[in-house]
Amino acid sequence: MRWLTYISRIASRGRDRGATAVVTALLLIGLVGFTGLAVDTGATMATQQELQNGADAAALAAAQECAENGCGSIDAVAGPYGVANVRNEKGEVSTTLQPDTGAQTVQATVSGRKTHWFLPVVGIASSNLEATATASWFTPKKGPSMLPLAISQCSFEYQASGAPVSVGDTIVVWIPKDNKHTPGCPDDAYPPGGFGWLDPVDGKCEADIIVGGWVGGDTGNTPKGACDFSEYVGKTVLIPIFNAKRGTGEAAEVFVTQFAAFEVDRLEIQTKGEWGNLPKCPKNPVPNGLHDTCLRGKFVEYVTSAEGYVGDSSESDVSVIRLID
Repeated sequence: MRWLTYISRIASRGRDRGATAVVTALLLIGLVGFTGLAVDTGATMATQQELQNGADAAALAAAQECAENGCGSIDAVAGPYGVANVRNEKGEVSTTLQPDTGAQTVQATVSGRKTHWFLPVVGIASSNLEATATASWFTPKKGPSMLPLAISQCSFEYQASGAPVSVGDTIVVWIPKDNKHTPGCPDDAYPPGGFGWLDPVDGKCEADIIVGGWVGGDTGNTPKGACDFSEYVGKTVLIPIFNAKRGTGEAAEVFVTQFAAFEVDRLEIQTKGEWGNLPKCPKNPVPNGLHDTCLRGKFVEYVTSAEGYVGDSSESDVSVIRLID
């Protein structure tokens, strides 16, 4: 009897051990599943953000290409931006671009795949991911001037050399400047008593501009807005260009025809100081006395973002490119 009891106990222990092994295996599967959910979900979210960055970059590049040369080559120009922003599994990434020339928008869709590390235990080997972005392009017609400053079209286009300025040229603009220093420009390009500064908005360092409309000028050689000119160095700003004036003093106005996108390298204001990279603005020929403002930088054609601007599809040397979705 004792022998049978001993055998029964051994059999019972074997069954208990087998049951424990099954429970342990089930718990391990659950543990791996929860670990995979945490680790793989985090990795998937990181990949999704990379795809979104790629979609944003591709949409902006495609919109810029459409604005400059038309949309015929956007796949070759902007397509690589999608995969360039993804670190792993680049072979799984594809970019689709859908332009709408009527609405002047282009949508970029970047697709990819994330292979999981732990989730295959529970039957999920990978996840298909997708990100979209939409960018638009237009000619700015209305919005805040990034500097409360307007430049005579003649002074901007014809510098001391007398040669027309081209996109990509580094130029020096003295404001104001008469025909002695800018060949071909009239003596009275700027209103009497005006030095290019515009009426600021609510004390800010900006002025409301409408292309194709008159904008109020500000007398004196010192801007009245609260300007920190150092923040403009190295940035691309939109500067209104005018071709006509009327009135004098506080009643003076200028007629704005377009915006010029200008990458500021140096800014000198006689009564305020100077900012930017050396050397100083060249004073050959000598500017018009002590009340001049010097703006040096590169004339660029396109701006990647300009919040607060509205526009249309008319042709211009300046287009605003921005994400809208």
